[in-house]
Amino acid sequence: MPVAIITGGLSGIGLATSKMLAGRGVKLAAVSSRVGSSQYKKAENQIKSAAEKGNTTCICHAIDIRNPESVTQGLALIQETLGNVTILINAAGTYHHEALDNHSFEGWEDTIAVNLTGPFLMTRACWPMMVSAKHGRIINVASTAAHRGMEEYAGYCSAKAGLIQLTQVTALEGAPHNITSNSISPSWVDTPMMKASLTNRARSRGVNVETLYNEARKDNPQSRIITADEIAHQITWLALDAPLALTGEDIMMTGGASW
Repeated sequence: MPVAIITGGLSGIGLATSKMLAGRGVKLAAVSSRVGSSQYKKAENQIKSAAEKGNTTCICHAIDIRNPESVTQGLALIQETLGNVTILINAAGTYHHEALDNHSFEGWEDTIAVNLTGPFLMTRACWPMMVSAKHGRIINVASTAAHRGMEEYAGYCSAKAGLIQLTQVTALEGAPHNITSNSISPSWVDTPMMKASLTNRARSRGVNVETLYNEARKDNPQSRIITADEIAHQITWLALDAPLALTGEDIMMTGGASW
């Protein structure tokens, strides 16, 4: 059975994916800087419960994906505990809601670090294990924000656009080694990050947050907000069942919207 790493594995899309892969019997490490926090203990227990049902092994491990040393040390422990990693899911994400003329440098740096530098560092660290195994599956969670700019999200849009290019470069370099690399670009997904984002936007616009939820629903031709489980299903398919020829692609999941 393959070994998977899921960054951002304790929340939103990452949590849904951790539980789904564990349920399929995949050995996995759910990675987050929040591992051990009382706020995320429930999530850790949910992953462990899914692993028990899937008759597999899982660990929750703290890694700061922005830090090369933390990534290197974390990957060494995961490899020692679970074996060589052949599936990498970069689901960790963050954003800063700030207008350009008041956008802090710290906010820009953090957004780029988590959404783009982190996937690069994790890919680089997992690469030798995948090359050695002559098999690898890398899935990056991008966003429709990579394709269409959003006011007051300069860092987030820029980082996600860069992530799609990293995905394509990784696919080209991975092709001789049977390593595939694909990204998924969802529109609004019902996650804690969406809730926080819309709450901040509602505050700055002086409107009720439910108004923005309704706007998000109207942006989706299916008139709803996509669930984290839907994205996790697509990630799981790419990780376990997709054909080798599918690589270098960005898969839009928007309920039919053309952006």
